[in-house]
Amino acid sequence: MNVKISNYCVATSSRTSSRQSGIALIEVLVAVLILAIGLLGMASMQGLSSQMTNAAEQRTQAVLLSSDIMDRIRSNRNNRAQYDDLEVSFQDTQCVPDYQPNNGQSVSENDIEEWANLVVCLLPEGTAVVDVDNVTGEVDVTIDWEKRDPDDAPVNLRTVI
Repeated sequence: MNVKISNYCVATSSRTSSRQSGIALIEVLVAVLILAIGLLGMASMQGLSSQMTNAAEQRTQAVLLSSDIMDRIRSNRNNRAQYDDLEVSFQDTQCVPDYQPNNGQSVSENDIEEWANLVVCLLPEGTAVVDVDNVTGEVDVTIDWEKRDPDDAPVNLRTVI
């Protein structure tokens, strides 16, 4: 193709435009590659965020369960010795989603059964230990469960009742 500017004639070659089209195609491919890597990174972050949310929910449940048993002991202070050496394990306790307290049992027995049921229902492979020092009134509650990161510490709360 010839283009005439004033009295000069400038020739353009078809080779130059086809070479330019190849470079543009490579630029598009590089842009698509960068976009794909970015999208994969975002998907990975979304998955990690979901896992961390689940771990935070389980830890929150463990803290709430620890506070729950401490409140039960505090409200039944005269019988706190019955809560001593309480051990709950998912291997020994079945989860009963519609648990109902037994009217023939004492308050502490119902508290222990209901709380043990909550531990195994709300936490995967949940285990718990409650130690009550009847002399000082100190209560230690330790709750553990199967966590994504085995190095995470169990929830351990201590109070004096």
